[in-house]
Amino acid sequence: MVCHPENPLPHIHRYITTHSTEGEAVFVSHAQVPDYMPSTPSGTDGEIALLYSTTSTPENTSDECDIAMYDEFLHQPPGITVENGTVFRMIDLRPGKATPMHRTVSLDYAILLEGCVDLVLDSGESRRLGRGDVVVQRGTAHSFRNVDTDRWCRLLFLVVKGRELEAEVYDEGFDKSDGEGEGGGDGCDEGGGGDGGDRGGE
Repeated sequence: MVCHPENPLPHIHRYITTHSTEGEAVFVSHAQVPDYMPSTPSGTDGEIALLYSTTSTPENTSDECDIAMYDEFLHQPPGITVENGTVFRMIDLRPGKATPMHRTVSLDYAILLEGCVDLVLDSGESRRLGRGDVVVQRGTAHSFRNVDTDRWCRLLFLVVKGRELEAEVYDEGFDKSDGEGEGGGDGCDEGGGGDGGDRGGE
C-alpha cells in the first residue's frame, strides 16, 4: 500500500465583507466567523471545505442572517446542494484518487486551482483539465480523477440547485456519496492541460 504525505496545498483563508453601522464596507470579524478555513476529511480520498453557503436567491444581504446561517453550516454541513441557495466548496483529492461516478441535481461551476484532473463522463468521454481550466457541470453523471500519482489536486465549486431531469431522459442510477476511486496516468504540463486534443477523446 502506498502512503501519501499529508496535504501540502496552501491553507485557505476566507474573508467575508459586510457593512458597519455607518454604512461603510468592512470585513466580518474573525471572532464572528474565523478567517481560517479548515478542511475536513472526505473518506480516504481527500479533504473538503465549505467556503460559504446561502439559503435563498436572491440573497438578502441587508442583515447578516446569511452569515449566521453559514456559521451553522460550518458545524452541521449541508448536502451537495441547498434548496433555493448556493454552495461554495473546495475539494482536495489525494494523488491517484477519484470521486465515484455520480450525478448531482445541480448546476456546478468548477475551477481547477492546482494539479491535473481527468473529468470522465458516463458516456466514456473525458477531458483533461489543467490549472485554471473551468467546467460547467449541468447535472450529468461524472467523475473527477487526479491523474498525478505524487501530487494533490484542488478543485473549487459553486453549486446551484437544479431540477430533476425527466425520467425518460435520464435514469438515476449513480452513487451520490463520496468514495474511493482509481486514478493514474500521465500528468499535465505546469500551468495548463494542453490543447483540446491532449485533454481526452470525444
